Amino acid sequence: MNTPAPVPAPAPALGFALLGPMRAWCDGLPVDLGQPRSHEVLAVLLAAAGRTVSMPLLVDAVWDEGDRPSRPEHSVRTHVWRLRRALARHTAEPLLVTVGDGRSGGYALRVPARAVDAWAFERAVARAEEIRASGGTAGQAREVLTGALELWTGEPLAGLHGPHTRSLRARLQRTRQSLLEARLRLDAELGDRPHLAAEAGALVMEFPASEPLRAIQMLALYRAGRQAEALGVHEDTRRHLGTPPGPELAALHQRILRCDPALRLPEDSGPRPRTPGSGGAFPTPVPGFTGREEQLRELTGLLTRTDASAVVVSAVNGMAGVGKTTLAVHTAHELGDAAFPDGRLYVDLRGADAEPLHPHHVLEGFLRGLGVADEDVPDDADERVALYRTLLADRRMLLLLDNAASCEQLRPLIPGAADCAVLVTSRAWLTGLAGAHHLRLDVMPPADALHLLRRTIGDRAVDAEPEAAVALVAACGHLPLALRIVASRLAAEPGRPLADMVRRLADERRRLDELRTGDAAVDAAFELSYTTLTPEQARAFRLLAVLDVPDLALPSAAALLGLGADEAEELLESLVELNLLESHRLDRYQFHDLVRAFARARGAREDSPGTITRALAGLLDFCLATARNADAVAHSAEPDERTLIDVVPASPGLSFATAREATDWMREETALQRALIARACAADDGLPLSQAADLLDRLNTVLSGITHLTAVSEQARQVAEVAARRGDRPSEALARYVRGNALWHANAFPEAETELHRCLELCGHDADLRLCASAHLTLCAHARVRGRFADAVAHGEASVRFFRSLDAATAEGTALGELAFNYARQGRLSEARAAAERGAELLGGRESVSKAIGLYYLARVLRLCGDRDEALRRAGAALPLFRTLNVSSFEAASGNLIAELHAEEERYALAARTAETFLPLARKVSAMLEGGLLRTLGRSLVHLGQRARAGACLRAALELFEGLRAEQDVAELRRLLDEHAPDELATAPFIAR
Repeated sequence: MNTPAPVPAPAPALGFALLGPMRAWCDGLPVDLGQPRSHEVLAVLLAAAGRTVSMPLLVDAVWDEGDRPSRPEHSVRTHVWRLRRALARHTAEPLLVTVGDGRSGGYALRVPARAVDAWAFERAVARAEEIRASGGTAGQAREVLTGALELWTGEPLAGLHGPHTRSLRARLQRTRQSLLEARLRLDAELGDRPHLAAEAGALVMEFPASEPLRAIQMLALYRAGRQAEALGVHEDTRRHLGTPPGPELAALHQRILRCDPALRLPEDSGPRPRTPGSGGAFPTPVPGFTGREEQLRELTGLLTRTDASAVVVSAVNGMAGVGKTTLAVHTAHELGDAAFPDGRLYVDLRGADAEPLHPHHVLEGFLRGLGVADEDVPDDADERVALYRTLLADRRMLLLLDNAASCEQLRPLIPGAADCAVLVTSRAWLTGLAGAHHLRLDVMPPADALHLLRRTIGDRAVDAEPEAAVALVAACGHLPLALRIVASRLAAEPGRPLADMVRRLADERRRLDELRTGDAAVDAAFELSYTTLTPEQARAFRLLAVLDVPDLALPSAAALLGLGADEAEELLESLVELNLLESHRLDRYQFHDLVRAFARARGAREDSPGTITRALAGLLDFCLATARNADAVAHSAEPDERTLIDVVPASPGLSFATAREATDWMREETALQRALIARACAADDGLPLSQAADLLDRLNTVLSGITHLTAVSEQARQVAEVAARRGDRPSEALARYVRGNALWHANAFPEAETELHRCLELCGHDADLRLCASAHLTLCAHARVRGRFADAVAHGEASVRFFRSLDAATAEGTALGELAFNYARQGRLSEARAAAERGAELLGGRESVSKAIGLYYLARVLRLCGDRDEALRRAGAALPLFRTLNVSSFEAASGNLIAELHAEEERYALAARTAETFLPLARKVSAMLEGGLLRTLGRSLVHLGQRARAGACLRAALELFEGLRAEQDVAELRRLLDEHAPDELATAPFIAR
């Protein structure tokens, strides 16, 4: 009996770290390397990468000339012996070997390259260059560099001081600089790092002589719209070096001066043949086939597999007009006769017709095509299938089963021979087809769609109107059928401007009428799918298209349809399977633009206005209830506590476990909520305006950002005007407050004050007390920004008093935080601290926006009270909460406060790095915060010696504050510009915003 050979044990995982304190490990367990001199010896041997190091070289590497022991060779041998013994405890294989003997001998450490972090580290730049040279992407190269930089844990070989260690440490530090420069260069190329300017600025402070880093910093600042600062970097480089910068920086400086467009990132910133009957001649390819290379490769690869143990079935599905048949026919012709020497069979199964072909009749045609005489075709269905499969058993054939209706229709047509292949097209997902490979064909990518248009109407027409050509393919929804129809119409009218066709397609009501020519029409293709729907499916299809939103979540769709979630999901998924709806994300549904236009046209003919209003009213009620729940959880408050109008939704809405879930829902459903508010403002829709006003208030309180606030203020204006016309005083008052609050946060201060005072004029009843308190709170903040602290305190105290009488603890806590800051600005520091601490206490508890706001307000007051360390701790605790909850305005405000605190403690490098980090965010949410961060950055850069760039920052901040008419900030900026080397700062590069 043979004894099986023993399975060798896996080699131990050995590793050595030089990029930080020196460490070694084996299978995750640390290896004791002994004394520091043993570390020095090991570092020399590891750096040699397996090569032999002679005894004299080891001695020179470990000791300085005046620091050697009397017998250095003996000491080296002792350290080698200790290292060898330490390694032997973990691995039986000898790693540290002696080469030769005596003075001519030496030692070598034989470990794999992957075991030493420094080896991969030093190889990374070359590896990244190899990736690019071989056709790899910038992203792939960056991954290599990022992975290498993650190995760096601190000063290399920390604590060791031998000659070789010092040299190796310097080399590794230079390598790290090269890695950082290379990675940031790729970051700039890819353009996907919003904080690139901040990171480059921090590295410039670490490596001030690096012109490549300064070039990246200049480019990042320029792309961020900070041209003056970018030019300031060039000037600061000249001063630091004492000589003119090199050619790369000089050339970049000139390109920035002339606003070279090439410096900007590219913007991100797409009638089939029919054969009558049950079978027939194989279709010819459609002329001008273009694109679909990836899908073509996938299909040809699947259909020619040689390892298949059963017949290969590839099922291509997609919406009407997307080019399923065109791709399938092209695939078949690409394969040619060599792949299927025994021929091809084709049938149009007419799956979209009212009566699809029955497989019994299809088999009759196939059998005749395979040479069976009419009288020999069996009448029995099972016998037909058996004969069909017998005839295909020894043949290598391709079957194209076009326009299939269902799996039941297909199953009898699938041969049993492994050498055959079947290519199926269908408008429906054929998920019940066992063993099939499914390929969903989407509309064409924009570039391919444009290429299809170019091939059809010619280069001259496209090149004459390139922008119109792009708009034209977009108006066609990148749908091949629509593109071919448009191209056919243009070809029939040579010289017709593309822009004219774009204009005609811009009107959705006539778009489908324009997409017709001869016997080809987009709406006719959709009609075939629509007529197969059940009444329930057809109703859902029409109602889902009513609102102009990117997509609908399942709960919202269920509310619109008046169905339970399970019933709605089953209905919507059935429409997805028919490719009348799309679902690119779990439980979210959307239309292709042309399908939506078709659905709306059908709805206009089939649904009464009352039907649509009832559906939208159910959806609005659901969204309001859910938004109230989200607002309450986000601010850790009771739902009624934040309600400013007497409206009670009938729906319970969705519930949320965490503040992050709540804010995510509000952000995800913003487009839907805005669309509903707009419909409520329409004259004939009959949706309750009070619900729309309340929903708008939730959008204003939960989310932030300049773009969002601008949209909220505009919709609030519309709601207020409609409410005034209808005599709806409560809705108008709420809309005026929402508009004033949004305008204030967007720094439109005069308009905000007008709206808030109008709101107070409209608040004439006890029921308006909560709204009145909220308006006073925003007016408190407004007066504070204007430097009118007595007015601010009056408004703040009124707000606190009203909220306290309502027992609204969370709202009272917010009002106390704002009031406390104004107490502090009046010098009433003990009152300020007490109010801020009480506010934070009321806003505390579980993680929420309110808790973070309480911490932030308290930090502001603590700073004014002189307790900067505690202020920094509180602001630092608030920051991750705001970031997690996506409250970008307060996140930027916290960053601004932290930067100011660092600057006041003279931690200027940290202050500058913090200000740089938060500037991109501030530019999106608040000009006030952007000005504050630029001011802190400028002050810090003065102390860091970057005076030209400091001047650019301070002058940019001054311009912002002048535009906001923030008199106190303007006065402070002018003082700073006068105080810090006025001659130099006055001549700093400045580009008007």
